[in-house]
Amino acid sequence: VKAAQMEKIDPVVSHYCRVYACETGLQIRDKSDKSTIEFLLPLLDQLEKEKQDLGGVEDPKMQIELMALKIFTKADNQYYARKADLNTVKGFRASATLMEVCKIWGELAPDIAEKHKYAKVKAAEIFKAHQEGRVAMPPVQDEPGGAPMAASDSDDDPPPPPPDCP
Repeated sequence: VKAAQMEKIDPVVSHYCRVYACETGLQIRDKSDKSTIEFLLPLLDQLEKEKQDLGGVEDPKMQIELMALKIFTKADNQYYARKADLNTVKGFRASATLMEVCKIWGELAPDIAEKHKYAKVKAAEIFKAHQEGRVAMPPVQDEPGGAPMAASDSDDDPPPPPPDCP
């Protein structure tokens, strides 16, 4: 789904979303289920065609990380502006998905792994708040750049964001 959404925005990101989906499908497939192969074979053909169309791509991992961080920053800014809504959830989920795609090249860098986890947690937190009819509130800073004082009026809120996340 993410690959189709990214098609017009960035074909390289779209292609590697498909690569990740295909690799994941191949790893988790039930070898006795022929429908999985029937789904994956056309996807493999599409990937080969896209690879030829794209030609040599310079540092696709960096392109995907930059896209993920751009989306992440937009969602996090909405959250800290106390304007978190379902679009913020979509932003955090999209950024987490793109960070997940970067696992094609191995383990995520520590800062990306931290943002990946943070994005997933915040997406769930904001979605839950929306379902409960409330607005997810970011931690309150005692001074700009200072330590968080309190997350909100609830006692069971998650811990504050990692220090390098805005």
